[in-house]
Amino acid sequence: MKSADIAPTPGIRLPRVNQVGIVVKDIVSAVTHYESVLGIGPWFRTKTASHETFYRGKPVTVELDLAIAFQGGTEIELIELKGGDECIYSALLRKEGGGLHHVGSIVSSYDRAMKRVRDAGVGVIQSGVITTKGGAVTRYAYLDTVRQCGIITEIIESKLAGIPVPQNKLMMRIGCLTGDVERVKAGG
Repeated sequence: MKSADIAPTPGIRLPRVNQVGIVVKDIVSAVTHYESVLGIGPWFRTKTASHETFYRGKPVTVELDLAIAFQGGTEIELIELKGGDECIYSALLRKEGGGLHHVGSIVSSYDRAMKRVRDAGVGVIQSGVITTKGGAVTRYAYLDTVRQCGIITEIIESKLAGIPVPQNKLMMRIGCLTGDVERVKAGG
C-alpha cells in the first residue's frame, strides 16, 4: 500500500501505539534471532488456559504460541500460529511466511475503546479473550484500519482479578510467579 492510498477516518483517534506484533513461523528461532541480532529480550511466553476467538464475527479455534519482550516503552509480540482454523494470521503466513502484522494499543477500558471504534464505523477483523493459567484475562480486537493507517491495529486490555494491569517487564516477572508467563531463553 502506498501512503497516498491511506485515508483517515473522521471521528476516530486511536490510542497511543505501544505494541508491535510480528507473525513468525517458529517462536524459539525468532526469539533467538531477535535476541542475538537486535538485542531484544528478555522474552516471556504466555501460558494460555483458554482462548476464545472470533474471526470475521464467527467463532474459530486458534492455537497460538505468544512471546513478549520490551524495547524501550514498546512491547514486541511474536505470534506463532500452531494450528486451528483460518484466522487473521493465516494469510500473512501463506503469502509472506510471516512478518510485521499489527501495531497495538493497550487500553484500560476495552469497552470504551471499542465503542469509539464502532461509532467511527471501523470494522473488527478478529477479536477474542485469552485467559492465562494464572488467571489474567486479555481482551483484544484487531481492527480493519489498513485503509486509515496502512496497517492493522489492535486494541488490548489485560486484567488480573478484574483490575487493569500494565504490560511491562515488571508485570512479566510477576507473571512468572503467578503462572501467567514463563521465561523463554534464546535457542530453546
